[in-house]
This record gives sequence, C-alpha cells and structure tokens, in this order.
Amino acid sequence: MATTKFDVGEYEVAAEISGEGSPTVVFVSGAGAGKDSWDVAIAALRNSTTLLTYDRPGIGDSEAPASVRTVGAASEELHRLLVATGLEGPFVLVGHSIGGLIALIYAARWPVAGLVLVDTSDIHLNLDITEPILIAPDGRLSYDVSASVAEVAQSRRPLGVPTGVIASRVSRWPGVDVKPWHPFGLTDLDERWQHHQQSLAADLGATHKLARFGGHDIPNDDPTIVAQSIDDLIDSAR
Repeated sequence: MATTKFDVGEYEVAAEISGEGSPTVVFVSGAGAGKDSWDVAIAALRNSTTLLTYDRPGIGDSEAPASVRTVGAASEELHRLLVATGLEGPFVLVGHSIGGLIALIYAARWPVAGLVLVDTSDIHLNLDITEPILIAPDGRLSYDVSASVAEVAQSRRPLGVPTGVIASRVSRWPGVDVKPWHPFGLTDLDERWQHHQQSLAADLGATHKLARFGGHDIPNDDPTIVAQSIDDLIDSAR
C-alpha cells in the first residue's frame, strides 16, 4: 500500500488507504504504534472494504513538533484527516489502547457506523498510582492526562451505533513490570483492568469479549477476535 501525506493543519499526517467499498474502517493505533500495527488483524478480515490506517504525528512517516495535547485534540486531528482524504464514510472506527480513547471521543463527536475498542486504556489508572503519570508519551507528542479525563468521561455514553469492547484475557498481567503501578499488585491490576473493560462496555451498551491469547497487544496476539468484531460491524453497516 502506498503512503500519502495529508495536510491536517500546520503539519501532515501519513496514511494508507486500501481496498474499496463501504463502510470505511479506520484504525487508531496504541501509544507509539504506527499504521503497520494493524497488519495482522487486517489480514484476518473476512470482508473486503475500504481501509484506512495512519501514523499520528511523531510516529512513523508523520512529523510534528514535540508538544503536549489532550486525547480529544487527537480525535479532532483524526476528523481533519478524514476530511482531507475526501472519504465520505460511513466510518467504522477501531481503536487500541490509547487509540481506543481517541476513537471513543471521535465517535461521541462525529457520526460513525460502528466502534470497536480493543483493550482501551484506563486513563484514571495513570492518576491513581503512587507516582501519577501526568504526561503520557505518544511518539514525539504527549498527552496531558489530567486535562483528558473530562473528555473521556463525556464520551462514555450510549452512542446509538453497534459497539464492541474487547478486553485482554484474564490474568494477562503476570510478567508485566508492576513497579510503575505501585501500590497496585498483579491481582489488583488484573481485577481493575477487567472491571474497567466491563464498565466501559456497560456505559456504551456494547458487546464485551475477552481475548483468548497473549497480553495487551491484542491486534497481534489474538487478531482473529479483532477481525471478527470488525467483520460483524461491516455486515451491520451494509
């Protein structure tokens, strides 16, 4: 797939558009991850349709001055990107980790045909640890966590479109360095993470699924469950 750079205001964002047909599936990667992070999940799709992957500024082929912004600003950037591409939708958004929060806020502000959230970040966890993570890195850019909390909270509501929440498997935390997450231990983190995914699904009126393999990187560890959720939303949008 050829990469094209689109002007989103003051800088350009690199994106790849492939396939044809409706709806257009838009993939929003996790922190620091580029458009190629979805390759395995895309290869598992049953349906053929238009697909868009992109690199946020400071990642991969996209450039931007180092700065701090909110997660909501990243969703506005995605909106400008979709306008710049000329793609008219309908759009199905798929977001992983911090990309899930970006996709969630986008879906609360602009029309979408469906939403798949893959192990979406618990933004409050960054603030509830002994040494709060107030600035979360994402390539050359970073997120102001505290300023993003209200944006996320306002978006956690039924959106009136088919929505899926995919959580990492139970007990996936062993092997993870828990020191940065003090005072939470492995059991605490696992219980909190699962509760976060369940409550997110409840708030959105979404279906809730558990990955069967691997850890947080579900698009690569269990790509089939991601592809199946996307295929279901493509079918419902047609």
